[in-house]
Amino acid sequence: MFDEDKNNCNCGHDHDEAMDDACDCGCGCGCDDSGESVITMTDTETGEEYSFVIADDFEFEDEHYCVLVTMDDEAEPEMVITRVVTMEDGTEGLMSLDESEYERVYAEYERICEEETDEDEDGEEED
Repeated sequence: MFDEDKNNCNCGHDHDEAMDDACDCGCGCGCDDSGESVITMTDTETGEEYSFVIADDFEFEDEHYCVLVTMDDEAEPEMVITRVVTMEDGTEGLMSLDESEYERVYAEYERICEEETDEDEDGEEED
């Protein structure tokens, strides 16, 4: 449904050039996590563009996923999880989840978040 259109994490790097280092979000820009990574994706059916902040990423069942949050000023932010894929030209892109993986991937991300919350609470109790 969505194809990655632009990769603009406001780092100042030329994202068309090959970079030796890559940030964890899968954009391949070489930036660390200190800046907000922003991408624009285009709905292949309507041509409409949407901007997202890359909020998180994780591995699950041998796949890499990115957690995106919408940047629409007029609406409540929404979370969208996409799969990182290798495009035909060899670059990385983001693909919408298909129906068969949607529930599993969202459930896994919820489990990861709960686990991190539990770890944070345990750390606070020790202080």
